[in-house]
Amino acid sequence: MSEEGISENETMEEVDYCHYQVLQPHMLVMRFWMVSVFGSTISFVSMIENIFLFLLFVTSRRHRRENLFMTLLAFFDIFVSMAYIMLMSVNVLSDVLMSPILVSVWYTYMIPILTVSHIAMTSSSFLIVAASFERYCATLNSPHLRFAQRNRSFIALCAVFLGVVSKGTISIEFELVHHDQCVGQMMATTMKFRPFVFETQYHYLFRFWYRNFVTVFAPFFILLYLNIRIVKALTTYTTATVCLVTNGNSEDLQKRKASARAATRTLVMVGCCYIVSNIINVILTSLEQTNNELAEDYPDLYIVLIDLVSLLTTVACAARLPIYLYCQPVLRREIFMRFKRLCVPCSSSSPEKLGERLKSVETDTSFLSKGEAHNSECVPISTISESEPKKASPTKCCLHSPYETLL
Repeated sequence: MSEEGISENETMEEVDYCHYQVLQPHMLVMRFWMVSVFGSTISFVSMIENIFLFLLFVTSRRHRRENLFMTLLAFFDIFVSMAYIMLMSVNVLSDVLMSPILVSVWYTYMIPILTVSHIAMTSSSFLIVAASFERYCATLNSPHLRFAQRNRSFIALCAVFLGVVSKGTISIEFELVHHDQCVGQMMATTMKFRPFVFETQYHYLFRFWYRNFVTVFAPFFILLYLNIRIVKALTTYTTATVCLVTNGNSEDLQKRKASARAATRTLVMVGCCYIVSNIINVILTSLEQTNNELAEDYPDLYIVLIDLVSLLTTVACAARLPIYLYCQPVLRREIFMRFKRLCVPCSSSSPEKLGERLKSVETDTSFLSKGEAHNSECVPISTISESEPKKASPTKCCLHSPYETLL
């Protein structure tokens, strides 16, 4: 064979090797509008909402102490929302534009952002489960309530630690492969699993059993069980124990009852939102374990489900602030006061008046902490019935009231 023939064959192989085929090209327009347009909009709104919530909670000592789960959840939601734009939206946009530069930029941050986003999502799920357990104990007047309240910081740390342990190893599972013959093209850089992932028991024991059951199935079904028990208790009767200064102030008692109901409704709605957003993920994970050829048999459906899993996760992050505003009248007033304070130049109210009103709202929302510094007699407060509660033993006294902890 002549040198010209050899050179021509090598060129053809090189062209074929560097050829980039868009996955399901007939769905590209639909994915662009669903992921890059709608999904990015939701993610951007979610980022703004959760940045505002995180700053609101972290700048308040009362919120940092009593709403720890909510503060951490807002912090992780920021990263989840940001990761959606950087991973999903940019990926689809690069296929639409067929831009090698965009693909190259995407690969530079893909692995670390993917790792951080999965750690954030997993930690958030464990935090919601921990908060639901505390609310479950409070609603059913469980003897474990005292432990959950006293060790709230430790429980939150364990939730974050589990997220890091479960998904932190994603950063070492992948490696980038650079193809010099494809420089300037879409296939200049590709990604693959490192050899140890499938050549050892790591995939079977850790990625298959541990990740699927501990980070996907366990939080989903535990949260489903806790929410069912809480809702069932709310529809019948429930008694929760809180610290109450027995000064005969019926107004404080009514505030405590209203706060208990509002906090319980908030957490139930947040839990239901998580359950709804993860139904497809649980179903898809189950199908993948029973049918390894799912992506090949139903490629269109598989792509849509994958996009929906990520989109619903972001929607759940964006839905938390509306849930708080709807279920928590006191927090709603505090948020509006803080927002007005940020817009002082555009408001007719003076900064001094806004500061006084914000302080009064924070004081009003902290009434459940008033009994913590005193050796007061404790009584159970019914979160449903408006009748006078019966006297309870002092041994039931809680050190930190759960009712102000929205999550």
